[in-house]
Amino acid sequence: MLTLEPWLERLNATDLGVQASLAADVSAAQQVKALPSLTLISGRERVTHQERHPHTRHKVTTEVMVVTGVARFGSARFGTAKDQLAALRQPVLSQLIYWQPPGAELPIRWNGGQLLALTGSALFWVDVVSTDYWWNDQPQEITP
Repeated sequence: MLTLEPWLERLNATDLGVQASLAADVSAAQQVKALPSLTLISGRERVTHQERHPHTRHKVTTEVMVVTGVARFGSARFGTAKDQLAALRQPVLSQLIYWQPPGAELPIRWNGGQLLALTGSALFWVDVVSTDYWWNDQPQEITP
């Protein structure tokens, strides 16, 4: 199974101005105390089964949600607001897209992004990235 620890280490090794963290779901990612915030969440996994034979393999396409939260202030209409969202998303996506995490078969692909939530004090955006890996369902043989 794919782990998000190397993803977290990669993002935190760069100077993004914010520490990335892990969350169990999107509502937990939106309950951060400090903004800006960057949270990784495991998404869905789609499995494609190969033909059954002695070495059955399953291709797993796993999605990871990257939730970016920024404070809302100023007025975009009068040009006093700073686009914190773009300033944070661009380096994060640059660190992830085309990077091949340990255990993955293919580099990370960007599947798009959208507004997750807009509150009176914060804006949360989610980008979805994905990668593929192979999983074998053969039990490991134990040799004495």
